[in-house]
Amino acid sequence: MSNETPIRLDGEVAIVTGAGSGLGRSYALALGARGASVVCNDIVADAAEATAKQIAEQGGSAVPETSSVATPEGGAAIVQTAVDAFGSVEVVVNNAGQLRNAAFEDLSIEHIQQVLDTHLAGAFYVTQPAYRHMKAAGYGRIIFTSSSAGVFGGVEQANYGAAKAGLVGLCNVVALEGAAYGIHANAIMPMALGTALNEGGPPVYSPEGMQKMMEALRPLARHMVVENVAPLVVYLASRRCAESGLVFSVGAGHIARVFIGATRGWCAPGLTDMTPEQVEANLAVSCDLGEFSIPESLYDECRYIAEHLPESGGEASG
Repeated sequence: MSNETPIRLDGEVAIVTGAGSGLGRSYALALGARGASVVCNDIVADAAEATAKQIAEQGGSAVPETSSVATPEGGAAIVQTAVDAFGSVEVVVNNAGQLRNAAFEDLSIEHIQQVLDTHLAGAFYVTQPAYRHMKAAGYGRIIFTSSSAGVFGGVEQANYGAAKAGLVGLCNVVALEGAAYGIHANAIMPMALGTALNEGGPPVYSPEGMQKMMEALRPLARHMVVENVAPLVVYLASRRCAESGLVFSVGAGHIARVFIGATRGWCAPGLTDMTPEQVEANLAVSCDLGEFSIPESLYDECRYIAEHLPESGGEASG
């Protein structure tokens, strides 16, 4: 049953990185329309200013900000702008990013570092100073932007995939540590066309990679607009959001939880002296999806394993 009371963010301050175009612009506009004061960060000054201006023209409150998320100083400056302009920071949407795709063996060190710095390090640099303010205030909502390329893999995207997978781990830890202070952290895997991730970079895919991508996207393409992602972001940014430590695939009019689970697995006889041959013989049991758990922390996984240890201290299979 839906709640008919509109979700509002009146009196709250939101930071959106990469807010000058694409998904980030859509998030900033949607948050501003719901009453949030928005720091519109983008290294392209004209784009940041245009987003902030549109929010103001629609009756909202916003300021542009042009620091790079890829340095600690830039991250600190973005958060300080929120505090100086509006007095607090309740919401952070880590959206800034870039693509520098290439086959794994052809990736340059420069392009590996650039992508890691923007996506993964950038989320650290912006979120950490904001988290300190949230902790002191006893409230916060943090959204990390992962990707199906990071969780499931994408050809020619080793640097991007590594960064995006890292963001899931970062989200999990921030959610665990923030729980005691009213801070919720969740991650999204958005699907949208018309973003500016690869601006100024090499071709996104090889011709073969582009063909495979177009075949996969064809049934969804007309629904993959940025406006189909923003509603989830608004909810996750709100006080109505009770979820934390979750990952959502979102786009094309579709939302689904994405999770990492662990099967019940196989135990070596006596729980000792496991051999490679035993591993081979029992790998199918180890991979059987008939029973699995979704641990919420490394402690949960340990507990799940312990709960399923054989009472006799060993199993007959071997």
